[in-house]
Amino acid sequence: MTDPGRKSRSNANTPVTAHRREYERRVNRVIDYVQAHLADELTLEQLAAVAAFSPFHFHRIFVAITSETLSDFIRRIRLERAASTLGLLRDTSVLEIAQRYGFESAAGFARAFRSHFGMSATQWRNGGARQWSRKQSGTKRNPGQAVRNPGKAPPRPIRHDRTTRNSVDAMSIETREIASCRVAYMRHVGPYGETGGIATLWADFERWIRARDLRRPDTQTIGIGHDAPRIAAPDKLRYDACVVVGDDFKPDRFVNVADLPGGRYAVAQFEGTSAGISEAWERLFTAWLPGSGYQPEDRPCLELYRMDEAQRARGALLCELCIPVKPL
Repeated sequence: MTDPGRKSRSNANTPVTAHRREYERRVNRVIDYVQAHLADELTLEQLAAVAAFSPFHFHRIFVAITSETLSDFIRRIRLERAASTLGLLRDTSVLEIAQRYGFESAAGFARAFRSHFGMSATQWRNGGARQWSRKQSGTKRNPGQAVRNPGKAPPRPIRHDRTTRNSVDAMSIETREIASCRVAYMRHVGPYGETGGIATLWADFERWIRARDLRRPDTQTIGIGHDAPRIAAPDKLRYDACVVVGDDFKPDRFVNVADLPGGRYAVAQFEGTSAGISEAWERLFTAWLPGSGYQPEDRPCLELYRMDEAQRARGALLCELCIPVKPL
């Protein structure tokens, strides 16, 4: 089984690799914590405690695992989440969005935003997001990207065309409550795509599920793309393959556990290929969401699967695409 979030190694069972995997698990706990507390003050001491490392050593460990400093990571995630929200909530003030993601002043946010994106937040809203997206993708879309931030792409009608392999059914989009749950997950860090890292991740994860006798007819697996591929750098994108487990489940050296918050979601049925799921997400955000009477909430978007490795290997995806929402 490969090391989650990393390329496979021939010495996967050596003590060195096992120790690194434990470090990665602890750093992933910190990353999950930061993502859930972006509006809060986040200190080195507090996050070192989450990782169960001493503050003196934790900063260097974080750099060794993620290739960026803890402060740079926190700033980047706050800015990328703010950029996504600027495009989605165009009637919300820049200051309100800045404060939502932990910036205390408009001036501080403006400096940080310009330093990271090379433009102001207003310029971002007025076309700059498209320029940044083209820069990140090399002007060409990466098939299979799990889109979470469609930017300002022109809306296209959502349609259900049974002659194509990729579709979402506009008539089946509904809003419903999804209960909170506990999941075990493996994480991939790197470009989203139809082949490569995420496909390998799911194959490894399915083997892990079966080895622990967790695969049953009602087993719920979940895909979560944490970062917007049009905003975050491809090598920073995080994707989790998850399975719902009981509250008493204990993680092992291959997986972490996390509690997914419940709440109201807009849910669309998707049937197609991994290459088409990106377009389905984009249509939901750009065509359905603006006229829906809802706005997105700061909870993960979910891909809810009830399928096995054989279906996935054939390239057939059957899932529900779930956007966390609240009334405008």
